[in-house]
Amino acid sequence: MANNEFLNSLLREYEQKKLRAELDSEKRKEELYQKYPKLQEIEKELNDFAIKTSKNILLNNKFSLSDLNKKIEELKQKKEEVFKMANLPNDYLKPKYECSICKDTRLCLEK
Repeated sequence: MANNEFLNSLLREYEQKKLRAELDSEKRKEELYQKYPKLQEIEKELNDFAIKTSKNILLNNKFSLSDLNKKIEELKQKKEEVFKMANLPNDYLKPKYECSICKDTRLCLEK
């Protein structure tokens, strides 16, 4: 019984670590969007484009893969320019997990 309690406690701790990293990432994103609204516009455009492309694929509509890649690269480039202007690394909005291998999911423990 004590082993189960310890394991459950450990799992909760990892879940809390993961959640903290993700909440911190969201907070940084909101702060950055306030300071650089263009970044939020680019993110929205990327998301809208991904949804539109998915719909086209599901509906078997013809689309150009090279046009798709060109548009994605164009939006990524714009995003990188905003990060560069803000003097921030490109991965600034990604969660900063304590364990980069398992991303604080505890999967490293299972090996």
